[in-house]
Amino acid sequence: MQLGDTELLGDFSKQLISTEVVDALVAEARSAGFESARDDMMVGHPINSTERRAVTHMAMRATSNATAPVELRAEAEKHDNELRAAVDSIPTGITNVVNIGIGGSDLGPALLCDALASMRPQTRGVRFVSNIDPVDLDRALDGLRPKNTMFVVCSKSFGTSETLANARRAVAWLEAGKVAQPGDHVIVVTAQPDRVASSGIPARRVLTMPESVGGRYSVSSSVSVSVVLAFGYDAFCEVRDGMRLMDEHFVQAPARDNLALLMGLVWWWNSTVLGFPSVAVVPYSRVLALLPSYLQQLIMESNGKSVSREGTPVPVSSPIVWGGLGTNAQHAFFQLLHQGTHVVPCDFIGHSTSLGSSSHDHDVLVANMFAQAQALAVGVTADEVGGDAALRAHRATPGNRPSTTLLFSALTPRALGALIALYEHATFVQGVMWNVNSFDQWGVELGKKLADRVSSDMDRGAKDMKGTPVVEHDASTQQLLHQHRMWRSGR
Repeated sequence: MQLGDTELLGDFSKQLISTEVVDALVAEARSAGFESARDDMMVGHPINSTERRAVTHMAMRATSNATAPVELRAEAEKHDNELRAAVDSIPTGITNVVNIGIGGSDLGPALLCDALASMRPQTRGVRFVSNIDPVDLDRALDGLRPKNTMFVVCSKSFGTSETLANARRAVAWLEAGKVAQPGDHVIVVTAQPDRVASSGIPARRVLTMPESVGGRYSVSSSVSVSVVLAFGYDAFCEVRDGMRLMDEHFVQAPARDNLALLMGLVWWWNSTVLGFPSVAVVPYSRVLALLPSYLQQLIMESNGKSVSREGTPVPVSSPIVWGGLGTNAQHAFFQLLHQGTHVVPCDFIGHSTSLGSSSHDHDVLVANMFAQAQALAVGVTADEVGGDAALRAHRATPGNRPSTTLLFSALTPRALGALIALYEHATFVQGVMWNVNSFDQWGVELGKKLADRVSSDMDRGAKDMKGTPVVEHDASTQQLLHQHRMWRSGR
């Protein structure tokens, strides 16, 4: 597949499929309504049925000749103009950016920045803070000077407790550093700009993202303003251009040649038909080290559902997504992949052109990727192992363990964007096949509510109007709270 300045080969030959299986999978996708669901997403129909929202992340990288409707492209252009204006108006002397966000407001921009650092010149340092653990922000601020630091606060709802707590500490740090106008050192990205009005952040520093762009699909929106501040607008546009090219391929390519469709169907086949409950994503490229974490959220938050779009139980949905960086992963969990009792399909991702200083060492890296995929596929029998008869069973590997290899001719910003969009669309395909809503995340809400309740009870046991303690939690949680209070107070 041609992607501007690079090419992509998707090799499914080591998957447990045949030509007949592929034909059957494509037919099953059509029967499930894949094409109409894809078209509904493109034109802005509210396919996120539980939240009654359209799904418009593809419009964020559309151009005048793209397939997105005119009104969606117009909204994206307005959004883009706001992004550029905010970046152009930051105070002089800013040398470092601290991105405060969690989930999609952290994982996507962090992935882009980590990857682009080996591809394009970096004009400002950038650090990421996601955790409410105070150590996270403490480490990010270590060595920085308030007058030279810009904060980007990303919260679609502007109600994410971890993000707002870190933002308050960041503003206090600016004030303690004698910054005259702390609000000028903060950019807020949110879909709820009215909630920012009382925070002291100037309106010109508030970027409004569309409600119809989900957090885990927001990397091509102003959520990536930290990327623009660190690497420039042109580098960000290259990433989005790669995403757009994959979008157009997803919309226009015939089913048998549609890489995103085939990838999604293979994942569905492995989990639903063959019963493999997890997938390992292993990039053989240091610049993609954060990709497995990014894909964990993208895929599992999208498709980790137990009911259909109609609210009826579904027997199978998202596999568990995990992984690590090759070759490091070979010395961590590949023993299980080769000889364990769990069959774990793998996605191997690499590129032929080195981004480092040694082409020879890069060739060794790629050779390892090819060899691992080969070893998983073919294995070795006890007879083939030979040697000490007592060890043959221990040294044999069963093989027949499926994998896909994605090989780029070169890993460029466009290739990076195309890779992200490829997984976005493959995730969408799987959601259609399972008939789940890939664009809501109700499962995380209960934990948020209970965290607020437990936090309010952290310093005192709940009491009624007479001062009598009231047990609001289950016995286990109540005991943990009690022990925490005891240890925190030094008793």
